[in-house]
Amino acid sequence: MVCVHSQQRASKITERSMTRKVTILDSGQFPVLRIENFLSDDEYDIVKKDVKNEVLKLENMVKGGIENEVPATNGKNYNRIYLDSIYGKDRTKSKTLMIITKNLFNPEMFDIYNDIPETAFKLLRDTTTHETEITVYKDKSVYGWHTDVVGRRVVNYVLMIDLGMKFDGGHTQLSNTQYDSLSERTLFEGGLDIDPELDIEPKGNQLIIMPMWVMHRVTAIKMKSDNMLDGRITVNGHVGFIPDKKDVWNIEGFHGYEFD
Repeated sequence: MVCVHSQQRASKITERSMTRKVTILDSGQFPVLRIENFLSDDEYDIVKKDVKNEVLKLENMVKGGIENEVPATNGKNYNRIYLDSIYGKDRTKSKTLMIITKNLFNPEMFDIYNDIPETAFKLLRDTTTHETEITVYKDKSVYGWHTDVVGRRVVNYVLMIDLGMKFDGGHTQLSNTQYDSLSERTLFEGGLDIDPELDIEPKGNQLIIMPMWVMHRVTAIKMKSDNMLDGRITVNGHVGFIPDKKDVWNIEGFHGYEFD
């Protein structure tokens, strides 16, 4: 059960409970689902501890000379852990995977998705795969304007994890501007800036779900610490359908998990 609120030109749907705060943000062209207090307190504490351990392992790997960082080209720069690749053979070994799956895909959430006036959300009940990652943004990290139209993805989601959050910036911004891959470099390198229709500040235990075709970005991170745990940390990924085997992306870039 959840409680639904209106905000930022948000449409209001029926009230379900007082535990979660569900808001449908409206850009004027597409809806974005935002849920504050997405996980219960107990589940959120478990996920925070699990994510912290994963990030500490990543940090030790990087300090040991193992390359993990997405290079600072094309306007993106971050570290990422593909949980499905690590725990694909036994997902029960990842508390984060188990809790995220349980909370993203259940009757209560399917009812919420179905109330949103956008086909992408209504398809979630029938999707066959999802990807789950941990992404870490450090000082000067950024992800320029882009969409997640890859393979057969339907939506992408971002759950903010507060392990200290000693940074400025890191907002999720969304634009109605139609994405043009030919202008990607210009957009990424900042030669053409765009005023966002929606600006969402980072907040612990806040879930954002958007259609995969929505153009969005993460604004630059500013922080004094070089500790990964102080940065912008999210559990995020994509939901959709198993890619066509003829798709090159299926071979080189698919890190997802197929539903039973």
